[in-house]
Formats: sequence, structure tokens, C-alpha cells
Amino acid sequence: MSRGAMQDVELDEVAGPSAPAPEPPAARTGAWRWVAGAVVAGVAVLAGTQVVLDVRERAASARLAATPGVVRAIGADVTVLWRPDPAATSVLMQGIEVGGAVLGLSVDDDGSQSFVALDQRTGERRFSTLLVGADPARARSLDRSAAGTCVPVPADEGEPRQAACLVSDGFVQYGDEGVETRKPATSTRVVLLDTADGHVVADLSAPGVTTLAALPGLAVVGVPGRDGRTEVTGRDLRTGDVRWRFDPPLAGADRRAFAGEVRLFAVDGLVGVTIPGWTATVLSPSGQVLRVSRPGNADHVVDAVAGRAVLLYSSGSGGLWSTLVERGRADVELPGEVLPFTVDDGSVPGLVLTSGGNVRGWDRSTGDARWKSDVVASVNALVLRGRVYLSTQAGVVALDGRSGDVVWRGVTAEGNVPGFLVTDGELLVAADQPVGGGPRSELVAYALDDGRTVWRVPLPDGLRSSVAVGHLFLGWGDDGRLAVLG
Repeated sequence: MSRGAMQDVELDEVAGPSAPAPEPPAARTGAWRWVAGAVVAGVAVLAGTQVVLDVRERAASARLAATPGVVRAIGADVTVLWRPDPAATSVLMQGIEVGGAVLGLSVDDDGSQSFVALDQRTGERRFSTLLVGADPARARSLDRSAAGTCVPVPADEGEPRQAACLVSDGFVQYGDEGVETRKPATSTRVVLLDTADGHVVADLSAPGVTTLAALPGLAVVGVPGRDGRTEVTGRDLRTGDVRWRFDPPLAGADRRAFAGEVRLFAVDGLVGVTIPGWTATVLSPSGQVLRVSRPGNADHVVDAVAGRAVLLYSSGSGGLWSTLVERGRADVELPGEVLPFTVDDGSVPGLVLTSGGNVRGWDRSTGDARWKSDVVASVNALVLRGRVYLSTQAGVVALDGRSGDVVWRGVTAEGNVPGFLVTDGELLVAADQPVGGGPRSELVAYALDDGRTVWRVPLPDGLRSSVAVGHLFLGWGDDGRLAVLG
């Protein structure tokens, strides 16, 4: 038969049922099902873990963003958002923040005074409550700061729901060559206002009052007398009823006091009464004397971030001592001057710093020394993620919060010094400032973990340094004018 011959081929249909394909062994089937289930379960666990981590990270970021002193995110494209005029600057310095606004007493162009809320991002007024009418003489004054001030009424937690304002129609009119006219006050009031919309809750006559502090339900005011003494009274914030009186000691005949006037402050549910350079006294909300310094050379510092008062006293030999005062805790006396943190995320519990020829870390509860560092703080200190960050004349320094060991040192340009340290929770930012003038300052952002320079940009025109006030990032120039940065 030739290779190319065709042949008839008969194809049989399937003769019978096909044999079933062999199944995998039962044990292997179970194994595959187990592996598949494990993979699915693993993916689910990983996804769930990532969700938990994301939630925790967002919560941690939110907590850090709400931490006093932490500003909004700062990038290399930082610019001027708005420039406060002198009246708005006065509002910023009163330091009341609610819902993304800053609140305080403002003097308008016509000499009137209002309680205002300024949007932090734009400077626009959210509301304005008139408290003193127009005053042509006040309008002619070059000084746009109010004679009075507003202070937050402490709330149990969160932002203050009320503010107490000391409102006066008295002022000092400044001209080009100094003081021209002093207008005595004919009306002085303490006004309680709602911080949400500015409506007046209570309006109390307070003749002669020159200073104000507030606790929940209580206004503490000082009225100077003709004999040089100042009477301090605690009054009901809604009715004005006097609950208690206190007479601070009169400054000594040697007049070592830097200022004769009495100053008041409120912190941690306590009231402080000081004559700077002479005495410092701490009172309970009921007016009971809790602490009193020895007259002679005393003062105080309010550690707002830690929520405590620090009484300062200089010994006869010139040594400075700090006494930490907190409600419900024993006082702790430390050698040196306490260096308050401008940011503290709580990652190094109980740490207190003192500053002098070096920086020392102490335990708040016992007063025991934790560590000592040879660095010298020049501006401010922050605690973040277990580390202490300091601005020094030699540059920015990061210390281990538990041991005081140097972790890294930041680099500044030759002939420059770093200014106030600011953080947005991700970066550490400081102005790299020429000493004694010179070229334009630069903003430098340092990585928190290793201090590497992330970016370096010139400060916007006319600005030389920067600072954080609350959650605001501010710059200022040689003329003293502020700018809100972002």
C-alpha cells in the first residue's frame, strides 16, 4: 500500500460508560481546603490588623494634633496666610482657642471694643460682640491693644465654653514721642461670654479692677488701693457676689520688686497672687492660703502644658529654686529654674526639666534626679515620642527622655542660631537666624528620628523668626509685626 493511498476507517462510538476520573485522595483534598481557608483567614487577619493599625494611627495623630503647642502640618511651601494688625495681634496673644478660631478683646478703628472670634486660617471675623462703644480719643491712640483682657474659664475637658473679659474704658494714649495722655477708667466690668457665638452670659460692674483670673464659676480680681496695697477678691462669675477677700503682703521698703502691681493667674484649679520680684502666694478656690513664698525675691511661672504653677525663689547666695505646685500632690522643690515644655505628648511620664549651666531631668513625684546633660537650653523644649528636643546656641539637640543621652544634633548655618522649636507632630521646625542681623533667616525642618534636614527654605519676606502660639504657627519681623504662617 502506498503512503498516499486513502483508506476507509470506521470510528467506533463510545462503546460503554467512561471510567470516572480518579479523585484526589481524601486527605489531600482536606489539606487543600485547609490551606485555602488559612490563606483566606490570613488575608482577613492582615486586613483586620491593618484596619486596627490605621485606626490607631489616626487616633494617635488626632491626639497629637490636639496636643497644646502642636501646629497644623508645615511643608516646604510655607507661606503667609494673613498678617494681623495690632488689634488682631492683641487677640492672638490672649490665647483663647475654640473651634479653629482665636478669641479675645479687640480695639476697633473707631475706638470701640469688642469680643471677637478670628478664623485662624484667614483672620476673618466669625462673630463680634460690642462691649464698649466708639471713643474718638481712643481711636487717635497709636496703641491698639485693649486696656483689659479676656481669659478662658476652665472647662472639665476640651475647649473652654466661656470666657471672662475685663473691660475698661480707660487707656493710655501714645503719640510719636511717648506717653501723651492717660485717661482714667470711668467704667470697669467683668463680662462673661459664650465662646461658641459670643453672646453675653453675665455683665458685672467691677470698679477699679486692674487684673483678672478665672476659675469655674469664679472671677478673681484685684483692685489697687491708695496705700499701695491691692485687695484681691473672689467673686461669683454670674452674680458678682464676693465670696472671699485676700490682702497680698506689701512690697518691702527696699523695693526690690520689679513691678509694684499685683498679678493674678489661675492654673489647675488654683489661684496665684504675685508681686513680681517680691512674693508669690497660691490660694484655693475658696481663698484659703495654700502656699506662700518668703518675701524678698520671689516670682512664678505658669507651666500651662503641664497644668501647674511653679514658684521661683532666689536664695541669698544667688541660687535659684523652683517649687512645683499641683492640686492634690505634695510640693517638690528643685534646684534651678524649671524649663516648661511647650509641647508634651506624655511619652516620658513625670519628667521635669531645670535649666541653668546645663539641663537636668527630675522625677515629678519624688524630686529625684533622673539625668544630667551638658547642653544648655536657649529657647524652649518639647517632648515627643520619648525624646526631649531643645533649642541651644549650638544648634537643635535631641536627648533620650529617659537617660538624657544625646541622640542627634541638628546642623545650623555658620554664624546662625536656631530659634523657637515648633512641631506639627511629624517634623521639628526652627528658624535658622543670623546672629546680629545679616542675611535673611531660613526655616529648617528636621526629621524627628535622626535630625536630618528634610527641607530648608527662606522665611517669607520681612520675617526673621517664628514661634508657636497655641496651634498657630507665627512668624515675626524686625518691626515686631506678626504673620500667621501655613
